[in-house]
Amino acid sequence: MKLNMVLDNKKTILVLALVLLSFIGIGSLLPEELTLQRWVAAFFAANALVAMALTFVLSTRLEILETIFRGLDRVYKAHRWAGMWSVFSIFMHWWLVPQSETPRDESSLMEIGSDTGEWATWLLLALVVISFMRILPYHLWRWSHRLMGLVFFVSVFHYLFAVRPFQLFSPAGIAMNVTAIVGLAAWWYYAFGKSTSKHHLAKVQNVKKENGVVSFEAKPLQGRPTWNAGQFAFISVLHHEKIAKEPHPFTIASSQHQGVARFSVAGLGDYTKTLYDHLSNGDMVRLDMPYGRFKLNRSSSPQIWMGSGIGITPFVAWLQELNYTGALTSKSCPNVVLYYLVKNAEAAIFAEELQQLTENLPSVTLKIVYSEEGRITPERIADDLNGNVDNAELYFCGNPEVRKAMQEGLESLGMPKNNTHYELFDFRGAI
Repeated sequence: MKLNMVLDNKKTILVLALVLLSFIGIGSLLPEELTLQRWVAAFFAANALVAMALTFVLSTRLEILETIFRGLDRVYKAHRWAGMWSVFSIFMHWWLVPQSETPRDESSLMEIGSDTGEWATWLLLALVVISFMRILPYHLWRWSHRLMGLVFFVSVFHYLFAVRPFQLFSPAGIAMNVTAIVGLAAWWYYAFGKSTSKHHLAKVQNVKKENGVVSFEAKPLQGRPTWNAGQFAFISVLHHEKIAKEPHPFTIASSQHQGVARFSVAGLGDYTKTLYDHLSNGDMVRLDMPYGRFKLNRSSSPQIWMGSGIGITPFVAWLQELNYTGALTSKSCPNVVLYYLVKNAEAAIFAEELQQLTENLPSVTLKIVYSEEGRITPERIADDLNGNVDNAELYFCGNPEVRKAMQEGLESLGMPKNNTHYELFDFRGAI
């Protein structure tokens, strides 16, 4: 596990180094004879184009991106930082670019190309405000996000036809041409042509509703999707009058060996409450899966698994995996203390299943914690581990505030930094 962490950190450093080198490379390609103001203005224009293209590439959900960034949530973090850098760069270019004092022919293509730069600036500002302030419902926000492609298209038009300090087929021009092509292709793939290799049409069955949580299975109509325990899927409910078609991410609450993907969704927001109220047997869904890097670790180091409320679902899948592989193979079972954090016994809808799953796993200790009787503390966890937190690993799913408190508390008691593992599902606000 330590080796994997070192490799992951090296990957992150390598990615950051490549990004830094790319920006340095942009500057080195610009003509040396430019005045400082024109050079800086051109540098930020090129940065804006590259950063926008990068945001579209990061939106494609390609598997290689998950591998490089160690999770889709981190991909979307990079996506948003690239978006912010593009906003900063395009405004710096707009502010710094020298204004010509010669008479203008408003009908010329060059003048139209120059004007489009300002159009792109204000359109980008409006879309970014919408994105960051979350002033639109999710389904409208997704469409507004697709309009980023229009900003990029206008920016490319501006690049092609406005006055440039370099030729189209100079080294700088070739680099920008390739950037424009890659960015437009990535946007088209994201908005309209996303690969369907991960898409599976399925029918909802075995719907169960209990204490604000709807659980159901999604049985594929053709083929059989594969996934690792702990991964998640984007689910779109199809042809339903009361449930929007927009995709939402949910953990797959079953091991692949169970034969069918199961999901449990807590009605905590508008969309999930609609699912709870209206989802029923026979409904059609599209599964876009699998995604995620929250995977079972079989190392012998002490592990703390903590599921807050509906956050218990990936651990249910892990336990199913351990039961299956333990019965059929000689694969080891890690030393685990599993905490199921719920308000009270009524809310502990997975308690019986967890007890059954841990019954034949002697190295896994289940502890159900009712917040009404007292909240979990890092000190209590350390006691449960007999003080052995020096090489413990924390795996958390659920309330981010609880995760942060547990992480900070355990690290203060000796757990190494970078030993906390989690994934964020807040792709709209992943920053």
